[in-house]
Amino acid sequence: RAAFLRCGTRLLEPVYRCEVQCDQEILGRMYAVLRKRRGEILAEDLREGTDLFLISASLPVVESFGFANDLRKNTSGAAHPQLVFSHYEALPQDPLFVVATEEEQEALDDGDLPTINLARKLMDGVRRRKGLRVEDKVVASATKQRTMSRKR
Repeated sequence: RAAFLRCGTRLLEPVYRCEVQCDQEILGRMYAVLRKRRGEILAEDLREGTDLFLISASLPVVESFGFANDLRKNTSGAAHPQLVFSHYEALPQDPLFVVATEEEQEALDDGDLPTINLARKLMDGVRRRKGLRVEDKVVASATKQRTMSRKR
């Protein structure tokens, strides 16, 4: 039990294998949609005798909701995706990470640590969807609001 408590927490994220057929003119717009949704290009093949490209990519399941509609909208219906479950991938960040020491704060300020904890963001999203408690700050900026006019 002590070993489980000492080791870091990691989330496993399900990943789809995405295959997209599209023309050469639409490749740039298709890559933009994939990049926006944290997609990773695995292979790009030209079909023999045609001008169609077959793109293989990996796409996180969380980012795949509305992907087909977004892809068809941005490519004017010329790209056709097919999504199949591929594997689980461990996220590199700890969802329970909190800055505790000065060294960690300096690393965060220097840009050595990512400013947005993706694992925490995904975990909070699932907890909200299930109706569980999420530890959010109620007040983002605690400065007092002042009015410019004087009341008499």
